[in-house]
Formats: sequence, C-alpha cells, structure tokens
Amino acid sequence: MRNQLNSLLMLSGTLFFMPATAADEDTANGQWSGAGQLGFSMASGNSDNESLTAGLMLERESQKWVNSFNLDVVRASSDGEETAERYTLSSRNGYKFDDNDYIYNNTRYDKDKFSGFDYTITTSFGWGHQFIDSENYKFSTEIGVGYKIEALDVDRTENTGAVVVGKLNYMRALTETMKLSEVLLIESGEDNTFMQNDLGLKFKVNGQFSVKLAHQYRYNTDVAPGKKSYDSLVSANLVYDF
Repeated sequence: MRNQLNSLLMLSGTLFFMPATAADEDTANGQWSGAGQLGFSMASGNSDNESLTAGLMLERESQKWVNSFNLDVVRASSDGEETAERYTLSSRNGYKFDDNDYIYNNTRYDKDKFSGFDYTITTSFGWGHQFIDSENYKFSTEIGVGYKIEALDVDRTENTGAVVVGKLNYMRALTETMKLSEVLLIESGEDNTFMQNDLGLKFKVNGQFSVKLAHQYRYNTDVAPGKKSYDSLVSANLVYDF
C-alpha cells in the first residue's frame, strides 16, 4: 500500500509541475491567480467550542494548459474533544484542444479522521468542456475514469478499484458584488459512491476581500458500522483574492 501511495503522489506531483513548465512558454493568460479563505469561531462558558475552516485555491490557464491546486482544512472541537478533522488536497492539469475542450488528470487526497476512512486517494483522467466562460457566468463539466484507494479505519484494510468520476462547476454573478457558485463532484465505484456538493454565496467587500457563506454536503453510499453516510458543514469565511 505504501508503494501505491508513494507512486500516486509522485505521479500527481510530476503532472502538476510539468504543465506549468511547458506553460511558461505561453505568455498569454499564463499567470497564476487564486484565493485564500479562513473561517473561525469560538464559544466559551457552559460549553467550549472551537471550529476552523481554511482553504487555498490556485489556478492558471495558458494557451495550451489549465492547472489548478486546492487545499481545504476543517477542524472542530467541543469541550476539549475533537469533533472534526479533515484535510483535502487536489491537483488538476489539463491540455487544451481549443478554447472549450481539454483532457485532464486529477488527483485528490482526502484524510478525514471521523469518516470511517483513514484516507482516500483518487487519480482520474478524462475530458472537460467549458460551456460558458465569462467574468459573470461560468459553467463547465468533466467526465473521466480513474483508480481509487479507500483505507478503512477499522482494520486498515483497503478497498481499491476503478471509478467513474464526474464534476460540475457553476458560477453566476447575481449582482455587481454578489456571486453564487456550486461545485458537484461524484466518484462512483463498485465498493462505494462518494458525492460532494459545495454551494457558496460570495459578497465582495472591496477589490480583494470578500465574505463567503458556504454549505458543503458529503455523502458515501457505504460506510463503516456506526458511521453516518453523510456530513454537512455550514461556514462563514473571509476570502482574499489574488
């Protein structure tokens, strides 16, 4: 298993940096941009509760390549005991055939202490299409196939196998200062189907700072005994765009 993990991470890293080197040759639309977000709450008195959500998103598009990198962190505790701890890391690299179509490789690593899975790793390859790509309205889809490893918390056994991966990315500007976004991810295999939906409403404060209200819903069809099949997270975050 360790050899599989190292191989997948090396593959992901190689694919993440290779297109960036090639993209240096393209001068048009080749700059990195992104956003960092942070949400934190703390309550004390009859009960002590703390929660933290943090995220980093980087993306780059040149004449021939599209690259993105995402890191998400969720942590929470109640009366000194941890109630949530999750880290998600993903990278995507695509080669463009034209302005709307591209092939891609995506690798996602997810470690959730309270999900019943020690970790999951998914590497997929597929086709992406941008239906609309403007400043105020974006809509794109991806469909592909890949390989997934799910390590169970109970006895550290692994579910491995092929998966079909689909993704939908939507953004619409409702006003000059407010944007609605939704990202839906589905990974379906023989042992389990995983679904994650991220819905967000973003309010611009000034040129670079925004406030984002977000709702994340995660669902697994097959989970370990004693674990729920779904997780729901509502958060308010300060976002810095760069």
